[in-house]
Amino acid sequence: MDSERRRRWDEKHRGRPAGGAPEAFVVQALALLPTLGLALDVASGRGRHSLLLARRGFRVVAADYSEVAARALKIAVDEERLPIFPAVLDLDTFPFVRDSFDLIVNVNYLDRALFPEFMRALRAGGAIIADTFVDLPGSPSHPISPRFMLKPGELAALLPGAEILRSREEMVSYPDGSRAWRAGLVARRA
Repeated sequence: MDSERRRRWDEKHRGRPAGGAPEAFVVQALALLPTLGLALDVASGRGRHSLLLARRGFRVVAADYSEVAARALKIAVDEERLPIFPAVLDLDTFPFVRDSFDLIVNVNYLDRALFPEFMRALRAGGAIIADTFVDLPGSPSHPISPRFMLKPGELAALLPGAEILRSREEMVSYPDGSRAWRAGLVARRA
C-alpha cells in the first residue's frame, strides 16, 4: 500500500478511542467455539473484535495497516492489561506461518487471495469467522467498491474443504438505521 492510502486509513482512526460495537454475527459465532488459544484479528482497526476476543479468553494478534489504530488499541490494552498484541503490517504480504492460530476473525476486509493463507495459518481444528458485505443489485449502497464486496454465495467457496459450522447471507439492520446485505460464516479447518 502506498503512503496516501496509509494516510487515509490513519485519518479514519485519528482521535477515536479503541473498541466499538462488534458485529453481532461475531458475538454469536463465538458461542460455537472454544475460548482459549491464539487468535488473529485481520484488519483489526481500533480493535473492536480484538477486545471482545481477549475478554473471552483469547490471546490476540491485532493486525492492521494503520499505525494510528494500533496506538489507540495499545492504550486500551495497557489500561485493561489484556493479551492483545497490535501489529502494524501490510496484509498483502501475509506474514504468518502455518499452524499458528486457533481462530482467525476477518470482518469487513475482503482480499480473496488471503483465504488460502488463512486456512494454512490455522491449526488443525482451528476456526475462522468471516463476515463482510455482499454486492446485490438493489441493495442499500455502501461506500466501498464492489471489488471489495462478496458476490451472493461466494464466501463458502473461498474456503474449500473447511467444515462450515454456521453461515448466513441476509440484510442486517444497525442501531443507526442503516442496513446492508452481509454474508458471514464460521468454518473449521479439518
